[in-house]
Amino acid sequence: MITISGGEILRQIGTSVTYKLKCDNCGQVEQSESTVTVTVGVTEITTKKCPNCGKNQLVKMKHSIN
Repeated sequence: MITISGGEILRQIGTSVTYKLKCDNCGQVEQSESTVTVTVGVTEITTKKCPNCGKNQLVKMKHSIN
């Protein structure tokens, strides 16, 4: 199971995840998509400034094995 903070998961195939950045502060969602492979544990992907409110947004994904 993969969870995300600071984004929206669009697709997941195994540990490969396609997502869009989403600001936790104002809810702004970027138009561009990114894909990353997530290993077990927490993966910090990127920090980006929201173009709408100016908050720095940290994107993290967590991969848990059940």
